[in-house]
Amino acid sequence: MKSRRMNRVFGDWYALLIATAGAIVGCGGDARVELSAADALSAVAGQMRIAFDEYHGEVEAHDDTRESAVVRAFVDRVRRDSSDPSKLDQHASQFEAAMTTIRADRRTEWQRRAAAETQVETILEVARGLRRLGIESLSLQDEMRRYLLSWVESMRRAGTAAGGGATGRGAAAGAGQKAPSAGGPVIPLCPDGNCDLPAK
Repeated sequence: MKSRRMNRVFGDWYALLIATAGAIVGCGGDARVELSAADALSAVAGQMRIAFDEYHGEVEAHDDTRESAVVRAFVDRVRRDSSDPSKLDQHASQFEAAMTTIRADRRTEWQRRAAAETQVETILEVARGLRRLGIESLSLQDEMRRYLLSWVESMRRAGTAAGGGATGRGAAAGAGQKAPSAGGPVIPLCPDGNCDLPAK
């Protein structure tokens, strides 16, 4: 009964972990997904720890009840058969065997508790790693965004400067020419286009 319940608890949380891992793989590199997955894993680990603590608390209480029942039964038998040494030896052997079984069950339960705690710590470590990746991804995205904005701004300024230079050169060239008549050729006002020298 106890092992089936523990297996059911493990199965439920294992399904949640598989679903979380699938979301991470499907959206790898997205800082928001990584941070959300880290939060989800932390929540899963917390719920697992609560479930395990409740389960082991119930098991420990059950073992305490078993131990008390064995002690009471042994005392009752000793009182009843106190005048029969052979029965007292038999009762002592049965009592020792029962206590040995209970102690073995307690050790097994503590081993399960330690294994569960190790799994919880592993999940929390994965969550911490995902959170670090998410923060690093956000930093990288911010750097890329700043770089792209700087690049776009540089290109815009370069385009503005190129357009202004072309307009200035066109105006200077037009100052040394007569307005063309309809269909007529352009006649320079200054020889060689240099108005600083007198025409010969």
